[in-house]
Formats: sequence, structure tokens, C-alpha cells
Amino acid sequence: MNRTLVFVLILLPAVLHGQQDSIHEPIIPLQHLLDEALLRNPEIQAALHQMSVVAERVPQAGGLPDPELTYMREQMPGFRWSEAMMQKLELMQMFRFPSKVSAQTDLAQIQAEHAHHDHLEKINEVIAKLKTGYVELWYLQQAQVLSRENLLLLQQLAEIARTRYSVGSGLLQDALKASVEVGKAENQLIVLGQKERGVVAMIRAIVDRPTADTLGRAVLPEEPVFTPSIDTLQTLALQLRPMLQHDSMVVEESRTMLSLAKREYLPDLKVGVQYVTYPTGDFRGWSIIAGITLPFAPWTLGKAGGRVEEATATVNRSTSVYRSSRSMVLASVRDLYARVRSAQQRLRRYRADLLPEARQALRASFTAYQTGKADYLMTIDANRMYIDLSMEALMARMEFEQALADMERAVGDDHIAAIKN
Repeated sequence: MNRTLVFVLILLPAVLHGQQDSIHEPIIPLQHLLDEALLRNPEIQAALHQMSVVAERVPQAGGLPDPELTYMREQMPGFRWSEAMMQKLELMQMFRFPSKVSAQTDLAQIQAEHAHHDHLEKINEVIAKLKTGYVELWYLQQAQVLSRENLLLLQQLAEIARTRYSVGSGLLQDALKASVEVGKAENQLIVLGQKERGVVAMIRAIVDRPTADTLGRAVLPEEPVFTPSIDTLQTLALQLRPMLQHDSMVVEESRTMLSLAKREYLPDLKVGVQYVTYPTGDFRGWSIIAGITLPFAPWTLGKAGGRVEEATATVNRSTSVYRSSRSMVLASVRDLYARVRSAQQRLRRYRADLLPEARQALRASFTAYQTGKADYLMTIDANRMYIDLSMEALMARMEFEQALADMERAVGDDHIAAIKN
């Protein structure tokens, strides 16, 4: 019995660092899941296809409108087809003013760039979501390992309490309390297992794996790494965040729309040819038709002016949206930076001071309880304190990694942890 307790107490510190695993599942590296998500995630694939859709509109923007082919039979007495005096076959083509065409092409190219940034932002979002889920999976798996070792300790403690009561040297309430603690630990394992299955299902959906597929064991580096300064991260966010680039292009798009609205005052040209015959006569001949639109006519100026005013308001709106997005991204980076640093500092404190002291107190309490020099409550309190601190340390590591994943999304770069200032 004593050897078992000592063995368990030695194993508990390794659990905190993720070096012990009783599940014996194969390791699933995070990078493998990231590669799968980039290739198979439905949301990323949808954004990629949308980018292709919008890109195909660029050559269409500079193309000519569809020509118009018209056939006419004129001067038919009583709608008698064969007695028509004249028939015409006409082909008309509209030519937009060249500067309108160039502005329309520029607008289509900007919209294609939008779709590209939307695709990158979707990748950002999916990667952050996957990393967050992976870290939560790591936490739940490590928490189960810790809970199993805690259950083993509690079972041994309950055995000692029952033995003492059976020989008359212990209290019944200690044996009953020990059994309750064992039941609570078993329930906690059930809850953790259910949460793990939920996270596994979410990760499978992200990487588009079959529902029956298993993932394996999540692993994290031994030490959390985070070295960049807040100034470096904010500078990178302004340069790399796809959402900011998208909103910046929206401003450019609205300015191009304003330029296009102003060019609507310019006329478009219509040119056509007409082949004319007289069925009842011998004449055969060609006609040429040319015309222009009159967007500057007094009765249409109001519509053109309205388009310009609308486009001007759109420029002002998109500029304000960009400024708001820029401020929100910078504020998000500051908040996430504080979260990462806080979790990193708390984790160091747990590892350097709190856990070694709690572990020492736990060993002393168990030794004293085995020799009859400590009561049950003192021992169980020492055990609870150590387990709670161990869970908090695991939680701090999870919060660090998840805040880092959110930080990478906010910056637009998923490799910022080791950036040097």
C-alpha cells in the first residue's frame, strides 16, 4: 500500500507537464490537423470557390454589351406578311465611353481582391478555431490523467480509512467521507470524458473527417514560448490582418464607384448597320445608324446627380468602417497581449512555487495519515489543494495557448510566438 501511494505521488508532477498519459492513444500533431483543415475545411473551400467566382468577373467587366439583332417588316396592309412593302435586318452594338470601361474593370479587380482577403480571413478564423479546440482537447485529456491519478490516491485513502474503522482505530465518518470523495472523482471523470468527446466532434467537423474517425492524443511543447512586444504585434497587425486589408480595399472600391458615377455624365455610343429590301420592288441596300446617349439631358440630370451623392456617402461610410476596424484590431491585440502575458506569468508561478509547495504538503499529509499522526480532513484538504492547483495550472496553460491562437488571428500571422523584437 505504501509503495502505491509513493508511486502515485511521484507521477502527479509529470501530469502537469503533459509527460504522462494513461490513455495510450497515438499522438496527433497539431500541424497535421492544420494541414488537413487547409485542404478540406468546407468553409475555406467555399471561400476559395467564391474567390474564383469573383475573379472570373474581371474579364467580363471590360467586355462589350451584347449586340442587338432586329428584324422588321413594315407597311403590311392588314398584317398580310407577303404584302409588306419593306423589310429590315438591323445589327446594333453599344460602346460604352472608354473611361467608364476602365473604371468598371478597376472595380471588378478590387472586388476580386476583396474575395482574396475574405479567403485569407476565413483561413485565419478556421486556424484559430482549430488551435483553440486542440488546446482544449489537450487540457481535457491531461485533466483526465490527473483525475485518474487522483482517483487512485482517493481509493487508497478510502482503503486506509475503512481498515482503520474495521480495527477500531478510525471513525466511521472518515470512511464514509472517503467513499464520497471517490464517487466525486469518478463523476468528474465522466464529465471530462463527455467534454472531450464534444471537442473531438468539433475538431472532426473542422478538418472534415468522418464522424466515426478518432483523433488521438494532443500534445503541446514543454515550455510556452512568447517573446514579441506589443508594439511589434500591433505593427504586424496593421500590415498583415486580412480583415484590415479588406476594409482598406472597400474604401478604394467606394472611391472607384464614385469615379464611375461621375463618368456616367459621359455619353455612350451606339453604332449599327441595317440591310433594307423592298419585296415588291428591286431595291436592295445598306444603312448605317449611329447615336449617343444623353445623360446630361435636363430631365435625367437628377438621376445622375443622385448616383454621385450616393457614391460620395458610400466613400464616407467605408472610410469610417475602416477606421473603426483598425481601432478594434489594435484594441484586440492589446487585450490579447495582456491575456497571454497574464497566463504565462501565472503558469510560471504555479510551476516554480505553488505546485512544489502543495506537492510537498500532500506528501507530508499522506505520510502522517498513514502513521496515524494526521486526521482524514487534514489529508483530504492537502489533496484537494494540490489537485485544484494542478487543474488551475493546466487551465493557465490552456488559456495561454488559446489567447495566443486568438492573438495570431488578430495579427494575421500564425507564427508570432517566437518573433524577436
